[in-house]
Amino acid sequence: MEHNEWKLPLCTDEINTVLTDMGYAPLLAAVLQARGADTPEKAKSYLLRSEELVCDPMLLSDMEKAVTRIELAIEKKQKVAVYGDYDVDGITSSCLLLDYFRRRGLECEVYIPDRLCEGYGVNEKAIEILYQKGVVLVVTVDCGITAVSETEYAKSLGMDIIITDHHECPQSLPKAVAVIDPKRPNSEYPFEFLAGVGVAFKLVCALEKDLKAPLERYADLVAVGTIADVMPLIGENRYLVYKGLSKLKNNPRAGFAALLEESGAARKPVSAATVGFMLAPRINAAGRLCKTEISLKLLLSDKQGEAYSCAKELCDLNRRRQELETKVWEDALAVLTSDDKDRPIVLESETWHPGVVGIAASRLTEEFKVPTIMICIGSENGKGSCRSYGDFNLFEALSACSEYLESFGGHAFAAGLNIKTEKIEAFRNALSEYYRRNPPTEHPAIEPELLIKNPSVLSIEGVKSLDELEPCGCENERPLMCICDAVLESITPVGNGRHLRMRIMKRGIHFDCVFFSHSLDSLNVKEGMTVDICFTPQINDFHSHRSVQLLISDIRPSETLRKCRGILERGEICIDELRIFRPKRDELARVWRTIKQLGGHIELSYDELARNCKLSFMEPVKFCLCIKIFNELKLLKLSTQDGRICGFACDNGAKTDLDRSPLFRLLWDSNVRAAFRKQVSAEK
Repeated sequence: MEHNEWKLPLCTDEINTVLTDMGYAPLLAAVLQARGADTPEKAKSYLLRSEELVCDPMLLSDMEKAVTRIELAIEKKQKVAVYGDYDVDGITSSCLLLDYFRRRGLECEVYIPDRLCEGYGVNEKAIEILYQKGVVLVVTVDCGITAVSETEYAKSLGMDIIITDHHECPQSLPKAVAVIDPKRPNSEYPFEFLAGVGVAFKLVCALEKDLKAPLERYADLVAVGTIADVMPLIGENRYLVYKGLSKLKNNPRAGFAALLEESGAARKPVSAATVGFMLAPRINAAGRLCKTEISLKLLLSDKQGEAYSCAKELCDLNRRRQELETKVWEDALAVLTSDDKDRPIVLESETWHPGVVGIAASRLTEEFKVPTIMICIGSENGKGSCRSYGDFNLFEALSACSEYLESFGGHAFAAGLNIKTEKIEAFRNALSEYYRRNPPTEHPAIEPELLIKNPSVLSIEGVKSLDELEPCGCENERPLMCICDAVLESITPVGNGRHLRMRIMKRGIHFDCVFFSHSLDSLNVKEGMTVDICFTPQINDFHSHRSVQLLISDIRPSETLRKCRGILERGEICIDELRIFRPKRDELARVWRTIKQLGGHIELSYDELARNCKLSFMEPVKFCLCIKIFNELKLLKLSTQDGRICGFACDNGAKTDLDRSPLFRLLWDSNVRAAFRKQVSAEK
């Protein structure tokens, strides 16, 4: 298992008394402090999830025009169509507006383009179909902001279009009756991160001149679409999603109740994670496999039997999606070699399903840590899904190789392309050459926000207090933490070897852990080792027994052991890495007193040092720097052998000048550090 780079946090679980005195649990207070909410006022604002976060829908550009046109359609009983998208945001948006229009007495069609045959967005053929059905007004949801020519075509047929979207705006907007998008230039709307379903909801609020009634009926749709589209769960979204999750838990519509039951989540706490991992993939599966009518039927149904039938179909589709995805994954692994770890992966096949190659591309990108392009071959052309890695700009790379492509589009991190089959090999070589000349300079790193030094803060009450942060998701993640120098007591494969259950111990406190999608073969840590883990804490309810469980994101051999061995055995001094551990004079004095109290003799293993068994008052790396300084000053005879550290004091009673130690000066004297860096640079 190749370990990810970690960026250890500066923030620890040290108690913020300002917040704990106000009633915040120590663990929650530490997280709030790490996120900059370190005063009672900032903490209250950060955790706010009330109606005051909701903005006036009339501040959205063109909202008044949209309301006027829709009210005219209601008055004249004109036929209306909702034009949506096949992802979860598009489906929930479509259901929300379709339900509202029908409740207002409108005859209303819904049109979701076919993912494979039509692709994303408004197209002229669809407009023609709606025209033939007698539609006079089309309202788009989660799409349309780039539909300039399609809007002109609709107008030429005598149809009106209202655009509601949330994507970035092009320079020229469609000349529609109204274009509602919180990202419009010069918009007065104070919150730009609404999902497509959020914008549709604001339209309903404007039509109703009310928030309460629309929220009671549609909050669950808004929450599911917003979470699934990975919108920031801050500001207005925080309140809307909070209310929606409450509705999902206490009073879900028939379709969501059935889907929760069929997915096995009905009797568990409902959170943003429930939506992201249980509901959204099943609704998305219908779009990926071109069966969006099942999702629409599920969410519009008020009949329990019909809802359960649709929910079962969606679960079956999701299993089928997983099978197709696994086939693409296995096909890819069968042809990849070790050489592919150093260049972008470009693979093609005539048998892959286009609806799942994007997911497979993402998995391969994470596994091999290089950009990945998966191409589905048709009769003559191939259609590719592209995913980047690190800071490699995929859009610029495709632009540089555009002579081999029929078309492409996207952004720095994800894109799509069309290519003639005979040009794939030349494109693969050109992309590899571009990657060689323009390699990524930064790779994704795991960045825990809190270093847990005292594991007692991870109590049931402490972990439960983190629920105040909910709903968690984009830009308000469930806190990722790390524990360093824990003992890995046991590793047990579960789920037919696809996952691992572990048990760790730190300072005498034991924790059960789960590491999903990892097997024994993928680890290079073993039972009994001292390890560092990145994790998210959670409450595990099993057979009425509650306990804290750590959901592991990554595990590695103790970095402390590596640094300690480097200092004492190899004289490795990475000054920028070690500066945070540099011991002050009083800390050196304390270590010296401790050695004297131990009879002038210390002997312990690196594991014992890392686990703080004998020297819990000091970081192990800092302790090693201390005894290395004593060794330079000839105050301590130091030896390391067979993983053990031995030291004998040889103090003659004379006062010692710490500045005589080259290491001490290097750690504390900026001029010495500058000279050291210059020397290292010259040697390189």
